[in-house]
Amino acid sequence: MFFPFRRTAGMLRLFLLEPLKEGWQKMLLFSHMISYTSLMRCSIRLISCLAIAFASLQAGHAARPNIVLILADDMGWSDLGCYGSEIPTPSIDSLARQGMQATRCYTASRCSPSRASIMTGCEPHKVDVGLLDDDSGRPGYRGRLKPDIPTLPELLKKAGYRTYLSGKWHLGKVRGTYPWDRGFDRYRGLLGGAADYYRPMPDRPFGEDGRLLKPEDLPDDFYMTEDITKTALAYIDDAARAKAPFFLYVAYTAPHTPLQAPRGEIEKMLPLYEGKSPGSIAAKRLENQKRLGIVPPSAKLGMHNKFNPAGYEKTSAERKEYIAECMATYAAQISIMDRGVGKILESLDRHHLSGNTIVMFLSDNGATAEMPQNNKNKKTALPIGPLGEVGCRDGYGPMWAAVSNTPYRQYKIETFDGGLSAPFIIRYPKVLRSGTRYHSPFLLQDIAPTCLTWAKLPVPGHMDGKPLNSYWSKPASIPPEKVWDSIPNTCPPRTIFWEHQRNRAALTDKFKLVAPNRGPWQVYDIRDRTEQNNLAPRHKALVEQLSGQYRKWAQETHAE
Repeated sequence: MFFPFRRTAGMLRLFLLEPLKEGWQKMLLFSHMISYTSLMRCSIRLISCLAIAFASLQAGHAARPNIVLILADDMGWSDLGCYGSEIPTPSIDSLARQGMQATRCYTASRCSPSRASIMTGCEPHKVDVGLLDDDSGRPGYRGRLKPDIPTLPELLKKAGYRTYLSGKWHLGKVRGTYPWDRGFDRYRGLLGGAADYYRPMPDRPFGEDGRLLKPEDLPDDFYMTEDITKTALAYIDDAARAKAPFFLYVAYTAPHTPLQAPRGEIEKMLPLYEGKSPGSIAAKRLENQKRLGIVPPSAKLGMHNKFNPAGYEKTSAERKEYIAECMATYAAQISIMDRGVGKILESLDRHHLSGNTIVMFLSDNGATAEMPQNNKNKKTALPIGPLGEVGCRDGYGPMWAAVSNTPYRQYKIETFDGGLSAPFIIRYPKVLRSGTRYHSPFLLQDIAPTCLTWAKLPVPGHMDGKPLNSYWSKPASIPPEKVWDSIPNTCPPRTIFWEHQRNRAALTDKFKLVAPNRGPWQVYDIRDRTEQNNLAPRHKALVEQLSGQYRKWAQETHAE
């Protein structure tokens, strides 16, 4: 049962038991005036009212679902087994089989803006997180959530939910902007951007339940992903004891750079990549995606030109070994996270919570081509360490990131589909059918209003996102050759706009427009998801129309 018993008992005493007592006394006083049969009828009616009211109160609370939102960091669209990957992710794949898998989830293309949309249901610029958590001094880019716009945990908390966050925040790094200031009852994790998995401090602030931690506060065997899982499990135990509905946000830093994982975990993954070129791995993933029916049979690699197979073959054996180890480390980071997801799901089962719990898994943006090891200006108090170990700053580079984003084009920060697209899986027993797929476009800001609707709470008017409950409850069954088509009446009608770091985009039901680095608009048919055939010369009127709409949207949201 998910209701506060003491509060319910008090309400029953106030509104039902006291009147019942008073009524019973009056009945006894005047019992000589009525028959025994009439007295019993009256008593039965009163008791029936009491039972119905009690059941209604109980059902009202029990019907409110728990919500568990699990977020990966910089993980590409194809990095899970259920999206075509060779990386073993049995727990997340199982979640996909038990729930609904989406193929067109669009992010804000970077960590902080995506998290801002999830937390508020709004366009990221509208809540002042158009870039990262640094204050640029101009509207739309202040680097922390606007204090006057409520967050999802704040809204749920007012309705009686317990609220928890384990992991990365990245939505404000000054006092007054921390998770405990924005609606979370409990918090432990990284307050800023991604950091060393073994020793996040002193480079990045780490906090717990209203206080900033010191390096010596973390255990000697600290590893970020496992600490996030351990904390999430403790929060589920706490929620189970409280017997109230809860919202648990699990924000992993995996598989964001740096490439760090225990050596034994890396060695488990090495056979997947030793002696294999990135191009061959991407081709195999695309083949798997076609077999799974999540891309059309005619789909081609959007970044086939990134792989340079001839150049790879000429690479030295030592270099090939390093390339394989990079991807093996990245895969190990995902594998460890997947085990954590499995433990979270097992905990929900153990506490008999799974049946009334919404579980979502997604990534905050596409994979990144960034290679921090090449950034000589990065300030760090840590020594530079070897691949996988303390102090490592390595990223896996453009070729492997192209593999992670298979089959789409480009990377994190950009507004091509490779940067914007993320895997999304949701399980809600008895509400969402298991094994279904949803192929229509939606946004991260749609998550908050959808959760509020399931929780039987009003959706605030300031939210830009749309409730998707009715669309997700009965997703259309679509043949593989049509999964990139526009399917009428399967998503809210709207034109979507993006801006991030000078990169712009717009999406209608028939076209996607992209303007990299504020350059000329490119136009792609919505069925051309790998964005290969620019149709701008044939659609000048469309470009003029949508560029005007973009300027109006940018002015309203403070986007540049």
